[in-house]
Amino acid sequence: MNLSLPKEKLDIINQIKEIYNFFSSNKSFSKLIPEVRTNISGSLPNAKNKSEIAGIEGRITIIDGFPKASGEIKFGVSDHTARLILTAKEFENSINFVMNLKYIPKLIKSIQDDSDLELQEILREEQPEEVKKKEYSTMQWLIKENIHKKGRIPDIIWDKGAMGKEPMMRLFGENSKDIIKKLEIILHLIKLIQL
Repeated sequence: MNLSLPKEKLDIINQIKEIYNFFSSNKSFSKLIPEVRTNISGSLPNAKNKSEIAGIEGRITIIDGFPKASGEIKFGVSDHTARLILTAKEFENSINFVMNLKYIPKLIKSIQDDSDLELQEILREEQPEEVKKKEYSTMQWLIKENIHKKGRIPDIIWDKGAMGKEPMMRLFGENSKDIIKKLEIILHLIKLIQL
């Protein structure tokens, strides 16, 4: 890690590390890693572009059944999750962290029934044609659609996917403690439903 980074950037890197360390030795977390792999992105409080958002280079994969980071935590290396944060911050500046997780129908039902986490489904088929055709615009549409429906960003936004698009859950939070608290609930429910 580059210790010459400004304190506020080091703080974001350390929070991502804290989230990663929370689940890195937990085999159950591997059940939450989608085909496209997962990432944790964290942003500076007033981020305006991807260079102000840190993530794990190469994302998190599965090795010997355990979640494993493919690379270092750096600024400017995440794309999909960075766009989610940037769009979320246009509406709710307190959102600084996001993770993409595997969509599991049984788990969605369990989160709805047995937790106080707030979920919102986004129907990709409602996505306008011009959004589908324009590269990088789906994430923005997804957040804006949710704000339109709910007036705020919930803990989890999920969708069932579309042609060439993997179904996905996206977990939002203010800081590492917030994300870890939500992951604790999700991992507990995974045990209960015996995934």
